[in-house]
Amino acid sequence: MKTMSARATRASSSQKSMAVASAHPLASAAGLKVLKKGGNAVDAAVATSLALGVVAPAFSGIGGGGFFLVHLRGEETLYIDYREVAPRASRPDMFELDEEGEPIDFASSMGHRAVGVPGTVAGLTHALENYGRLKFSDVASYAIDYARKGFAVSRFLGYIISNNVDNASQKLRRFPETGRTWLRQGRTYRTGERKLSKDLADSLELIGREGRDAFYSGPLATAIAGEISKKGGEMDGSDLAQYSVEVRKPVTGSYRGLEIHTMPPPSMGGLAMLQLLNIFENMDLGSMRLNTAESIAAMAKGLAVVWPVLRREVADPESHAIDLERLSSKEYAARLWFSRGERGVSRGRDAGSQTTHLSVIDREGSVAAITESIECYFGSGVTAPGTGFCLNDTMHDFDPQPGAPNSIAPGKRPLSNMAPTLLLRDGEPYLVAGSAGGPRIVTATLQTILNVVDHSLDLQRAVDAPRIHYQGAGAIKMESRIGAAVRKGLMDMGFRSETPNYVQLKPGYDVYFGGVNAVMAGPRGAPRGAADPRRQGGVAVG
Repeated sequence: MKTMSARATRASSSQKSMAVASAHPLASAAGLKVLKKGGNAVDAAVATSLALGVVAPAFSGIGGGGFFLVHLRGEETLYIDYREVAPRASRPDMFELDEEGEPIDFASSMGHRAVGVPGTVAGLTHALENYGRLKFSDVASYAIDYARKGFAVSRFLGYIISNNVDNASQKLRRFPETGRTWLRQGRTYRTGERKLSKDLADSLELIGREGRDAFYSGPLATAIAGEISKKGGEMDGSDLAQYSVEVRKPVTGSYRGLEIHTMPPPSMGGLAMLQLLNIFENMDLGSMRLNTAESIAAMAKGLAVVWPVLRREVADPESHAIDLERLSSKEYAARLWFSRGERGVSRGRDAGSQTTHLSVIDREGSVAAITESIECYFGSGVTAPGTGFCLNDTMHDFDPQPGAPNSIAPGKRPLSNMAPTLLLRDGEPYLVAGSAGGPRIVTATLQTILNVVDHSLDLQRAVDAPRIHYQGAGAIKMESRIGAAVRKGLMDMGFRSETPNYVQLKPGYDVYFGGVNAVMAGPRGAPRGAADPRRQGGVAVG
């Protein structure tokens, strides 16, 4: 049954146009078409998500999970948590560890035991049924069209396919069904070649006809559970049948007169964002200027303070008590800074995660945003025969050692950095942003916000600006566009810096530094959208 908000007629508003920003132009176009056909921001977000699962399947899809920010005009912000959960047969010590404490033979990040119970279909159908206007079959039609008729493989996707054939894991060759799905007669797809995904089109059409039950207790559940159990994985059909979403309230704060709504646990990304903004509110970052040695050092010290605290204190709220009021308060951030901030050094692990983010604003001023993932590129590498989509490797997001807040437990949601974030001005949506990239989700989204609010950049320039990443250990990672004089200044302050050498789809813009896709309510009802060139994102405005 639809909620009152979803049934309500369109509110009068100065907002006259709409925007969708995502990691692929075809996905953004699908979202805009839904808006033009009378759908709201939620409908458009679901359409965009499903399309991304077709045209950018290495990062997200219906075999994964995520977080969905919903803010219908005049209503409270909420988050739909459809993060994957550990199967009921999981144990804290289920993975054999090497001498460095990591699972042997990629066991938590590749293969059948790495798969958590997928949540995407449950989350997207819940959003449509409670906050949207359209049916799943309506919003899925664009993704189905891309899958059945084919789409041109992007340079980024082509690189990821090639890398997962030629790297040490050889993921796309190790799992024959996934290789059949994502290789062309045994070779990698070239940039621009058309890729059809007929099995995935069939799966999406089945969900459109039969609803979420097709995935959690019907034919798709049978295929998934059969594949996992046949190859020694922990997940079975009852895990799928018992999966449920959680609807959560945001953690909230303020920054320079703007109200912040961001993702609560089991993500620590939202709390990290709030703590950092609380620290930076007491600094004049604008006068320090963008990407100077002084402003980068200030950010690095703040990041060094926040990461270790949140790793100790945040996990699935159903299994771990979390004092959200304390952790999100300005007083707590001030105590952290004054007790530790000048040291700027801590221990941190720069773990990877391949995600996607999309942001939508509709003509009424309602907004929606989704950050979702299948964890590593192409997830676990496992594809159930005939389904057309990879299953996640979200067990990799747990701490593989027993006794930690984020250790594995049956039915538990793992810790995340995902943080779809909304800024409001005078109660109205102002900026919606989020990113891909594991721990870089926080730093990329944060820098975009600071670039808009403190450095007065327009939205696309705020997304484009050179980024840094730091977790308090080792060198500050910087994009190559940050010059030698800044690096020397940081060295004089006691910091080391380095430039990661990942892929650059545009010179000077490194995939390592995330993929921010954002929308912003503009003056006189003209929204703006910005997509990250680091991952060949696209914006559709109408």
